[in-house]
Amino acid sequence: MPDSPFGRYSGGLPGRHAGRPAPRPWERSFRCPSTARRRPMEAPPRRYEDFVALHQEISAEGAGPPLRPLWWTGVSTALLGGLLTFAAVIGLRTMFGVEAPVFAGGHAATTPAAASYALCVAAGTIQATALMHLLLSSAARPVRAFAWIGGIAVALLTILPLTLRGPFDAALATAGINLAGGTGVVVLLSAVVAASGQPPWDGPFRRTR
Repeated sequence: MPDSPFGRYSGGLPGRHAGRPAPRPWERSFRCPSTARRRPMEAPPRRYEDFVALHQEISAEGAGPPLRPLWWTGVSTALLGGLLTFAAVIGLRTMFGVEAPVFAGGHAATTPAAASYALCVAAGTIQATALMHLLLSSAARPVRAFAWIGGIAVALLTILPLTLRGPFDAALATAGINLAGGTGVVVLLSAVVAASGQPPWDGPFRRTR
């Protein structure tokens, strides 16, 4: 058999028959399936596997976090909470003579005191919504982290009015409003995110399967 740069072969075409005699014509036409050699299947490239896995994950989990429902809920809750707080302060001051909120003092008029307290409630709700938005992209368990942070904030807002100088009934009413409103905001925003039923999205602590 002649020599070649690729080894010794019987004169046939190099390739899969290189190094052994070329099959006869009748052997090429009538091969027994039991003696036919099958080439082992090659594994697909790693990049193709990663692309398929990423596509399946995106298709199964959705495009991203529920930011639109979160912000719709946050803005609606801020408006509703502000109106309820305004009405509560007006009612406490006019009907029961309770000078809530305690930080406004008894010298403040009823409408400005109610409006300032309502604005504080609305601003706090928007800040809580922004915090949940931030946790969705940075925390492994955003709902749990938000619940812990919100619980601590609500506890501080409940205790703080009781430490201020002023009528005790006004401090107690302010603490009650803070407790009820803060708990409602934390529970509502957590429920909206948890109802989506999706894991964290593209955060540094993304869970692996």
